[in-house]
Amino acid sequence: MTPTRTHVAILAASIALAACGGGSDPNPGPGPGPGPGTSATARGVITSTAGGVTVNGVRFSTSSAAVTLDDSPASAGDLAPGMVAKVKGSFDDRTGSAVEIEVEDDLRGPVSGRDGDVLRVGGHAVEVDASTEFGGGAAGLDDIGPDDRVRVFGHGRASGATRATRVVREDGPGEDFEIKGFVSDLALGPPVSFTLKVTPDAAAGYAVSLDPSVALPAGVADGSFVEVRSAAPPVAGAFVAVAIELEDASLGEDGTEVEVEGLVTSGDSASFVVDGQAVVTDASTRWENGVPADLLPGVKVEAEGHLEGDVLAADKVSFRANVRLQGAIQGYDATDPAHPIFVVNGLTVHVDAFTELEPDSGDPLDLATLSGPVEVRGYVHRNGTDVVAIRVRKENDDRIILQGQVSASDPTAGTLAILGITVRIGAGTELRDVTDAPMARADFFAAVAAGPTVVKARGADPTALSGGILDAEEAEIEGSR
Repeated sequence: MTPTRTHVAILAASIALAACGGGSDPNPGPGPGPGPGTSATARGVITSTAGGVTVNGVRFSTSSAAVTLDDSPASAGDLAPGMVAKVKGSFDDRTGSAVEIEVEDDLRGPVSGRDGDVLRVGGHAVEVDASTEFGGGAAGLDDIGPDDRVRVFGHGRASGATRATRVVREDGPGEDFEIKGFVSDLALGPPVSFTLKVTPDAAAGYAVSLDPSVALPAGVADGSFVEVRSAAPPVAGAFVAVAIELEDASLGEDGTEVEVEGLVTSGDSASFVVDGQAVVTDASTRWENGVPADLLPGVKVEAEGHLEGDVLAADKVSFRANVRLQGAIQGYDATDPAHPIFVVNGLTVHVDAFTELEPDSGDPLDLATLSGPVEVRGYVHRNGTDVVAIRVRKENDDRIILQGQVSASDPTAGTLAILGITVRIGAGTELRDVTDAPMARADFFAAVAAGPTVVKARGADPTALSGGILDAEEAEIEGSR
């Protein structure tokens, strides 16, 4: 069932109970958002630690930041790409200064198996995709074996699994299992028992009972965010907790400016839940790198706005898989059946276990036999050149579409570089801004910044793209990364 605004508000009220616990309490175009020096909170994946720490496209200075890692004092040197961080400080669209940086892992435990791109940690499903970072001497999933222990950072999924943003191999043996999640169905016993879910709205969870020697922390109630530890991995979806701590899932007080990035686990464009945070939109909300109809469970977004109680009222929603390709499918290669590849617009596209292949007239989409144009939504592969597909569907429109971050802009030559392809902006190219309003050529190039700006370029037909050059019939600024 799709949540209504009331449903989301109720869910947010239950999430708010987590705030009682321990722990510490980019867009070049016009529009709402934190202004320069605004005190705000950003939560998302660390993408870089060069010159500070970059979260949600904002590079924060860490020189004055108090850093904690799993509630223990740490330093900026302990931070790494792929960790999920909550950053409090002052910032504008691109830069800021962090006052507090809190990083929490999602789970730790022994590796119990692997099924393709899904790693089992104490039996818990950990999904690994092309954006997952690795540490602890592991360069990739193939470097992690059944005798290893790992620490996982990431986002909870509606299924109850965890989509990993960073996996770290840890030294030493051990069968203990540790996981964070939301409490539901709390029964005070004895023994105290509850269901633990990685997101408040997850379809599946763990049956947890407290060891008789363990006291339930004050303030724990349905909706609380907690960390629990057992001496052994779950059996048949149940375990006995030998330790429990109340955690802080709150992003701030009423009115706080916030940005949160993560996976949508339920809802629609009017009201949804992303990474455990309830979000609502209205007619004034700006949508970037996609349209409201693209807001579906499983999609990664960033929502930016302010807190009304514990609900994030979004001024802007940005789709983080900001690559869009449309063109003829070529060169399908299933040498690795679990990870086939093909080419669209000269770019190599990777398919994995998490790619959605939309049915064609009710029939399964067969990439091996498909001819003609397709639409690909996705993100740039870790190799920096290829594309990882989140969704592929058949198209009847043979016009070329190329959307992605602009890596270079030359107003004099009238060209942009997107995903290694040169886009020529001619005298007849129709130019539009993020609101779909027409733009003059000079204004268009003034608004495009190499790095953050995302542009969608369209060619009139397949002949518009040749030799790595696309002659654009239309170019539209879609937002920023």
